Amino acid sequence: MALLLGRLALALFVALPLEGLAVGFAWAAGIDADGVGDWLLHPSVGVGQVLAAVAVVCAAVPLALALQCVAMRALGRVRPGVVGRWTLAYVRIWLKTGILDAANTWLSGTLLWRVWLRAAGMKTGRNSEVGTILDTVPELVEVGAGTFFADGVYPAGPRVHRGTVTLAPTRLGDGVFLGNHAVVATGQTVPDGVLLGVCTAAGGAALRPGSSWFGHPPFELPNREVVAADRSVTHDPSWPRYVSRVAWEPLRFALPVVPVVLVVAWVEAVAAAAEVVSLPVLVFAVVPALDFGFAAVLCLLVLALKWLLLGRVRPGTHPLWSCWCSRWDFHYTVWEVYARGPLTALEGTLWLNWYLRAMGVRVGREVVLGSGFAHVVDPDMLAFADGATVSALFQAHTFEDRVLKIDRVTVGPGATLGGGAVLLYGADIGAGTRVGPHSVVMKRERLLPGRTYAGCPARPVW
Repeated sequence: MALLLGRLALALFVALPLEGLAVGFAWAAGIDADGVGDWLLHPSVGVGQVLAAVAVVCAAVPLALALQCVAMRALGRVRPGVVGRWTLAYVRIWLKTGILDAANTWLSGTLLWRVWLRAAGMKTGRNSEVGTILDTVPELVEVGAGTFFADGVYPAGPRVHRGTVTLAPTRLGDGVFLGNHAVVATGQTVPDGVLLGVCTAAGGAALRPGSSWFGHPPFELPNREVVAADRSVTHDPSWPRYVSRVAWEPLRFALPVVPVVLVVAWVEAVAAAAEVVSLPVLVFAVVPALDFGFAAVLCLLVLALKWLLLGRVRPGTHPLWSCWCSRWDFHYTVWEVYARGPLTALEGTLWLNWYLRAMGVRVGREVVLGSGFAHVVDPDMLAFADGATVSALFQAHTFEDRVLKIDRVTVGPGATLGGGAVLLYGADIGAGTRVGPHSVVMKRERLLPGRTYAGCPARPVW
């Protein structure tokens, strides 16, 4: 009950900006309760109302993010120590991690994310880059200068064990790189210059400054691919590059505008249809058709933006502070906000296969795609031959050295990829090959036809 009440209070608090803007608009326009009731019975929308709605929606997202940060501070500082799993102290931890998850959607990977995290209590060094972070209490984490987080990283998650919750300060040194889904346990210290690969858990005392680690359990990489690039495009950008990135990132806040416009069009269409069709036809035919059209427009807009912003993507490298990376990141966010919801309903159907083909994925005949394909990061890099069964995750790019490296991932005919398996760029899965769940296929690794592989990294087991 305490957790439910806390979430409700947070939701009401974060909604204050939208409520305040709506009330202010109603007061300025002279709208009262009777006027709202009349509008609901006979909806009509003017240009001024549309513009006001657009302004309210655009302002609501950054204001809500600001209040989420205030709520994080208002919940009080979490101290290192051990608390009970059934205490109010643990409820507060859950609320804080929930706020962080909500802010991820709009801010992860942006320059504003670092600012928000600092305001929420996290110590972040100069030139650090932070993607999506999960299960994190900000005030327990210190991030060194020049450190880079990929997406889906778990830094300093509370340790829950036998009815207790352990919290401890966690420090990441300067120049650390954390790959996607990397895990740093609470209380650990990661030395300067350490690299943790995809799906790798930090190895504690075994870590040495400048070392690179991968796997589960982790082992040290004697050598790794290094792509050299001038610091002016990776760490110390020129003013034109800085301005270009700053111009792209706030566009996320304008994404709710399109759904607002579509809702307005939906209302107008329902009002027009109500005058010419019966109520049963309106409810069971017109409204569902408009709902389908609403979702289809969003998905088609994502498709159009992909070809407009990126075109046909080729294997190659792109530095962090390039305009291409900003466009790539923006399209990724647009896909998540607009199309992920509608496309999730199509997962496992041929409809989704057709949409992915239009996005650039090479999908053969009788290919079965599992969950997770409603939102694909690098569609042009994926190729699934006839008869493949795929439930895996694809890491067709990595960002070590602050250079995005992107290459193709090929799945042969009749191959089967288990749930949660991760394929890095350049991976080539042979015909009829089976890859076990939660396995990791290394960069540019070729798996032999007809074999079975499992593990992190994947090894032949049969």
